Amino acid sequence: MIKNLKRVFPLTIPILISYLFIGLSLGIYSSSFGYDFWMAPLTSLLIFSGSIQFVVVEAMHAGMDLLSFALIIVMMNIRHFFYALTCLEKFKSMKEGKKIYANYALCDEGYSMIMGTELPKDMAAGDFYLSILILLQSYWFIGTMLGGILGNFINFEIKGIDFILTALFLVIFLSQWKQTRDHFPAILGIGASVTSLIIFGENFILPAMIIILTLLYINYRREKNV
Repeated sequence: MIKNLKRVFPLTIPILISYLFIGLSLGIYSSSFGYDFWMAPLTSLLIFSGSIQFVVVEAMHAGMDLLSFALIIVMMNIRHFFYALTCLEKFKSMKEGKKIYANYALCDEGYSMIMGTELPKDMAAGDFYLSILILLQSYWFIGTMLGGILGNFINFEIKGIDFILTALFLVIFLSQWKQTRDHFPAILGIGASVTSLIIFGENFILPAMIIILTLLYINYRREKNV
């Protein structure tokens, strides 16, 4: 396994840089709310979804109700279900335990590498894909660990670091907008959120999620019947 990781490592260096930086930010962000340094890396092991981990910190601090929190997680991570479906063929040579981990560890960057990187001729497909996912989660774990330590044991100004979450979602939104031709889901998300905010005020999240899910389902049925 170590040999495989060394082989794949050079391919993952760009993601290493970005993961360390954003992971560092998550660790510091978590610590800014008074959580222990190990909280952020623990979520990196149990959840491993950068955007959701930021939301977890915010939700715990704000006391968000469980239903709203669950709906946000489903809406944000539903794409991972489709990632796993499209990787069934690629992961079929893995042993069951490795296959379970591979499906769990699929992230946007990991999926992009698996689908877009040419498989080395002298390396088994399962070993190649598994090495990518192990390395990416390791980078994220290390970044959040360093951020948690810095946030708890070094005194420096962290005012405004909460904007990282807003910036993260903005980048995700713009990235998905550029990668897809169908902008209906994005426009629907903005429209439903703004409308719900006007009507329901600060409790807009749950109504917005219900509107989005309902209209997406109606649109799906309409396109299927065309």
